[in-house]
Amino acid sequence: MRDLSRRRFLGVVAAGVVVGGCSGQDGTGSNGGGGAGGTPKPGQYKESPVLAARVKSGDLPPLAERLPKEPFVIQPGTLVDEKFVKLAQGKYGGTLQLPQELPNFDPHIFLGNIEPMLWAPNGFGYAQGETIVGNVVAGYEANNDNTVFTFHMRDGLKWSDGEPVTTEDVRFAFEDVLYNKEITPIFPDYLMAARRTDNAPAKLEVIDDFTFSLTFDAPYGTFPAQIAIAQWRSYGDIIKPRHYLEQFHEKYADKAKLREMLKEESIPADQWFNLFIAKQMGAWLDVSNEQYMGHPTLTAWVMSKASDGVFGFERNPYYFKLDSAGSQLPYIDELRSQLVQDKETLTSRALFGEFDYLGERASLRQISLIAEKADKGEVNMHVAQMHRLPISFALNLTHTDKVWREVVRDVNFRRALDLAINREEIIENFYLGEFASVPKETSNGTYDVAEANRLLDEMGLSEKDGEGFRLGPDGKRFRVPFEIQDLSEDHIPMGELISEYWKKVGVFTTVRKIDATVAGERQEANQLKATATWAHHNLWPSAGWDDYLPGTYWGPLWTLWNNTRGEDGEEPIPEVKELFELHGQFMAAGVGSPDGKAALDGILKSYRDNVWTFNPVENSYYPTFWTTRVKNVPEGVKEQEFGIVVNISMESWFIDE
Repeated sequence: MRDLSRRRFLGVVAAGVVVGGCSGQDGTGSNGGGGAGGTPKPGQYKESPVLAARVKSGDLPPLAERLPKEPFVIQPGTLVDEKFVKLAQGKYGGTLQLPQELPNFDPHIFLGNIEPMLWAPNGFGYAQGETIVGNVVAGYEANNDNTVFTFHMRDGLKWSDGEPVTTEDVRFAFEDVLYNKEITPIFPDYLMAARRTDNAPAKLEVIDDFTFSLTFDAPYGTFPAQIAIAQWRSYGDIIKPRHYLEQFHEKYADKAKLREMLKEESIPADQWFNLFIAKQMGAWLDVSNEQYMGHPTLTAWVMSKASDGVFGFERNPYYFKLDSAGSQLPYIDELRSQLVQDKETLTSRALFGEFDYLGERASLRQISLIAEKADKGEVNMHVAQMHRLPISFALNLTHTDKVWREVVRDVNFRRALDLAINREEIIENFYLGEFASVPKETSNGTYDVAEANRLLDEMGLSEKDGEGFRLGPDGKRFRVPFEIQDLSEDHIPMGELISEYWKKVGVFTTVRKIDATVAGERQEANQLKATATWAHHNLWPSAGWDDYLPGTYWGPLWTLWNNTRGEDGEEPIPEVKELFELHGQFMAAGVGSPDGKAALDGILKSYRDNVWTFNPVENSYYPTFWTTRVKNVPEGVKEQEFGIVVNISMESWFIDE
């Protein structure tokens, strides 16, 4: 008999309860929403007139038959803290107009359709002691040492095509996909204890049609956090629509039909798994990718059409969430996304009403224009807290160039470059002097050109060429060649400013803009020496993000070594091995526990001591806005909530003309 902490389905959120050593995580609350409003009964259910018409025509079963017995009920504060969004009873209908920058992915539609296994108020509220409750599943329990987690699915939950969701979908996901090395050659580390790749994959036990457990071979206190929105994971690894995906799986498919599909896709007959990989959605639910049109989901909207750069999404008639009055969510009937590849005009087009929501795309340089429109009552402006570092610069410490390695692996070189960055000037020029702060956790934040020059001289880079640039150990001008994607309006300009700072201390630095495809190819081949990206520093305390690790930016060969248990890549230097060890300790401990805090402190100290990346600022803000017809969204300047969580709450937005 398992030693389980049986705190099941209390109907309210009991914040601060400790279960299995996980502070603030009790996994209870079968209706998912908690609060005093309770769970509406089937006789109270309401739905969109669009769906009601389909029921009347016989195209859909009645709403009570489409919902699980215990729907997820969204109360005020369930999604976004009431301090930031005063949740109102919504109205059905309307089309939300959105821009889309890539033909096969839109981050804002993606975020609006995230459905993790579990949830906590304000997304990451569990890091502040909130309780993690059910979302896709009704609830969970952990044993005392956090090695066994038992999940209770929602009886009656259905896929977007109306097929029931049961533990057979979980069994298929593990036994036929995750444990299949052709489909999943590298098992996801978040499904290994403490996210350590030297631990065994989680072991699945199916208990009944709606109950299953995952057993780990070591304590894993942050596992609930890993499946509660971490790294924008949805349920997609753990629950898969077996009835749909079997047609692409060699074990179940009609052989003749599978051969025909492989032929149509020009895939060799013995590589059926490549067809399966192309057809399945994983942990990231790419509902904005035309490739997956027709793939059953549990998301609020599903793609219904794609033509000439315009993408349409219609409401999922089987979506499992209700508001407190019993109205099925989402309120908005349709999303319409238009491909816009000219970033220069995107904000102005949105400000003139062409799009309803801008998301993270605007720069603080445009805040006065946005404020002017807000003052006229034409848009609803929100200056939101950024959930990540807006820009993080990295040198590839595992690039194969021997001279490069010799220089950049010297910590004094990295310390010198960090000291050469004038962060106060960056904050003044890029963040209007107030919408970011000098780093204290990921960097020492000190500006000292004289000390930077002293360190560079001391480490042996004292010789210079005729233009005053430092010579490397090979006697040639040492170069830092940044290759940067245009990820935001600030990435390239700030890269150019960093380049000037480093040139002033004699380190010749260049900036070249590259597109996403080229960046991916060069990154995959370990060819990028220097680049700029993001890091989720503000989310590190939630244990949901691990981009403090070398990743694919500053130590890809070390990452490969860690992920393959030493079979590939390159053995890390001692300081990086220590970082991996601290990571394992952090993941094993509960979020907010003393052991977890100590490990996180060690990770941050490693960053300050070793200068793994160059972070110009921390704790930044960004402006965004909605047209005033969009409701249940916040407004205000420098509110202490993550703007991205508001985006994730899109099912509760509504349109009121």
